[in-house]
Amino acid sequence: MQIKKLDEAGYRSALLGLSFSHAVECDIDDCQYDFANMKNLSEVLCKKDRGHNKFLEQIQTWFIIRAPLYWWKQFDTYRVGVSKSSKSTMHTLMKKELKKSDFSENIFIYTVEFLETLRRNKKFDTLNAELPNGYLQTRLVNVNYKTLRNMIKQRKHHKLKEWEYFIGTVLLTVNRPELLE
Repeated sequence: MQIKKLDEAGYRSALLGLSFSHAVECDIDDCQYDFANMKNLSEVLCKKDRGHNKFLEQIQTWFIIRAPLYWWKQFDTYRVGVSKSSKSTMHTLMKKELKKSDFSENIFIYTVEFLETLRRNKKFDTLNAELPNGYLQTRLVNVNYKTLRNMIKQRKHHKLKEWEYFIGTVLLTVNRPELLE
């Protein structure tokens, strides 16, 4: 599994929105708020859930993730606050030779050879049907902090090692990890 954070945005805007709930008056052309105070408040409210941390929905992150299909099936549980684009098997599976490195670590070489034979013989339907859950698919993922927080809470100590890696990488690469724990 590989993860790379591409971008992150919306933190200051989310704090401005948070300040609206705390009686900050502003003209649409001139909104002034106490950034330090809202930063401190955000660290308290992020842990309260139940709508108190809705400002987290406005902080966006983008990741490129290469992971096995069995992990993506669990990741796809998260539909709200997530947008994904993938290297679709429909459009990419037949374009390049299949190698052992296209799969998670536990695949037999004869399985890869069998699948590559199907690809060379242009047997897309059979290849797609026989594709193991260990096939690595790459997706661009856009996810907000609130959804990341939910993922971390639900998948911490999960038996799939990929979740531990995902959580660790997210917490190491985002700008405000303290809002997610």
